[in-house]
Amino acid sequence: MPQFNISNYVLDSANDNYPTYELCSKWNINPFIDLNSKNKGNPKYPTTLDINEKGVPICIGGHEMVYNGFEKSRSRLKWRCPLVLKKVDSCSCQKQCSPSPYGRVIYTKPSWDLRLFTPVPRGSKQWKTIYKTRTCSERINNRILNDYRIHSLRIHGKERYSFMTMIAAINIHLDARLKVSGFSILNLLE
Repeated sequence: MPQFNISNYVLDSANDNYPTYELCSKWNINPFIDLNSKNKGNPKYPTTLDINEKGVPICIGGHEMVYNGFEKSRSRLKWRCPLVLKKVDSCSCQKQCSPSPYGRVIYTKPSWDLRLFTPVPRGSKQWKTIYKTRTCSERINNRILNDYRIHSLRIHGKERYSFMTMIAAINIHLDARLKVSGFSILNLLE
């Protein structure tokens, strides 16, 4: 369907594999995938660069660098000194670092390791906001499958199954509306 443009792909850690990241890169889609602790991969970034398990560069003072945007023209992520950006109070390596008032800048390239260096870094505010949509849909799926027991129904046919799923989704929406309004059936009985 060429009319649909997919910009973000939000998945859980079960999909943390290099082919998924390569496909997202080829189709120009931002992957939002939790890292699977069992999949350490084969990192290809320069050995002089210290990186934590989330793919965030570590400065010579041992602090996480601060994400400062993605340069699409050069396909690289920009990281700045946490001391200059006032994310840490002090740094023991301040004199050894860059004398520039802008602070030390480090660039990482997704091509070094597509799994670690995603266009939107893990842990950033944007990543957390977009990833919340997956957890929301997981909660809805859980309610449909477990609370309304769609799989336990003795119905056959795609149309009937779809109808019962739609009824469950309407009920979930009504539950949310009732919760927000503060309505209680007990008030009607009094």
